[in-house]
Amino acid sequence: MVDRRTLLTRIVAGFSLIGLAGFSVPFIRSWVPAFRNETILDVDVGEMVAGDIKVVRWLGRNVMVVRRDRTQVARLIVSDALNDPDSLLSHQPDYAANTFRSRKPEHLLVYANCTHLGCEVDFTAGTRLAGFRCPCHRSEYDIAGRVEKGAAAKLNLEVPEYEYVGRTMIRLRKG
Repeated sequence: MVDRRTLLTRIVAGFSLIGLAGFSVPFIRSWVPAFRNETILDVDVGEMVAGDIKVVRWLGRNVMVVRRDRTQVARLIVSDALNDPDSLLSHQPDYAANTFRSRKPEHLLVYANCTHLGCEVDFTAGTRLAGFRCPCHRSEYDIAGRVEKGAAAKLNLEVPEYEYVGRTMIRLRKG
């Protein structure tokens, strides 16, 4: 026969183990690789017109999808005013190692974080510049996400892995 003190001790220990298991689930789950549906996001760009920006949340970061018009694409030239015009130092997939920094000239996909300290960049559409600006340290990027010389950021905006899965559907995927 078990005395009352031992019984209460076992009950409290049991509830403590249940509570510990409940609190440890998020930590254990963070060690398990993400499932396929969590690492893929489909973005419909069919409704976008030139000059539109769509921001989507993917893998804990914002991704900016920009629809460029023909004049913006035509102005994308290699310039001495850019810190890394050929994107040799920047993180991007192989298919983005071009002047457009994208698979197709009309769409640009970049993470919305400045490469200096990670602040979220804003899109600027003005007479002088159509591109991105970091509100923290005033780094400026052109419409291809290439950083200008003299900015606090030294690298171009990061391009995520993506592919076209239809005429108007872009699939972001973890590389």
